[in-house]
Amino acid sequence: MKKNNPWRIVVGLSVIASISSALFKSNRNAGKSQSTSYTPYIGTWKNDAQSLKVEITDNLEILLNNKKLKATLEEAKPNELVFRDHFGYYLILKKDTSPTLTIYDEAEEQEFYFKRETDK
Repeated sequence: MKKNNPWRIVVGLSVIASISSALFKSNRNAGKSQSTSYTPYIGTWKNDAQSLKVEITDNLEILLNNKKLKATLEEAKPNELVFRDHFGYYLILKKDTSPTLTIYDEAEEQEFYFKRETDK
């Protein structure tokens, strides 16, 4: 009869614990991203100083001066959306209670301030 090695049991339990922890964390993070409301970001925003217009659509596409940016949503927080463009640079959109939207462009290393465009 072969005796069970205690180290084998410890390693096996450790692997099971790691896998179950990763699965639990993945499910928890998936629930958080679905509950994030993007409504405060959606709409048209203008920056008159640089003659820029940003539009954020319902399906989270970003248009800059009516041209679609190739960017994907990387992270969503209550007051911040983080996009990555096709060059690998980040665009960080910040929204607080004020009527302004702040966009940090990593490629330009600059922050831009936008005000919501009102219907005329």
